[in-house]
Order: sequence, then structure tokens, then C-alpha cells
Amino acid sequence: MQEKIEAYKARIAELTAELGKDPQVEDLVSSLLADLEEAVQQNHKLRLTLLKSSSKESRMSTKLREALYE
Repeated sequence: MQEKIEAYKARIAELTAELGKDPQVEDLVSSLLADLEEAVQQNHKLRLTLLKSSSKESRMSTKLREALYE
């Protein structure tokens, strides 16, 4: 995802050079890019939290599981 963000930054720089520098557009685009980066970071943190919580599930030993199912 970081590659996509870098590609967006490069494309934004190209468009800014082509269209001229309008402060309102620059503010909007930089705000959107910041929101995108924040969302990507939150997504990464949530994925790590989910992986950690799923790995901490209580697991029964094989002997205990077999005894309970008998």
C-alpha cells in the first residue's frame, strides 16, 4: 500500500505542476492524502491486533479435547 501512496504523491506533484498552484486545491489534496495515510496506518494496526488476538485463543490440549468429546 505504501507504493500506492508514493505513486499518488508523484501524480499529485505532476498535476500540481500542470494545473498551476491553487492553494485551495493543494490544501484539499494534501488533506485527502493525509487521511489516506492515516487510514492505511489504522488498517495495519487493526490487522496486527486481530492477528494477535486470534493467536491468543485458548487452546485445549489434545488429551483434554479427546476426554471432553468422549
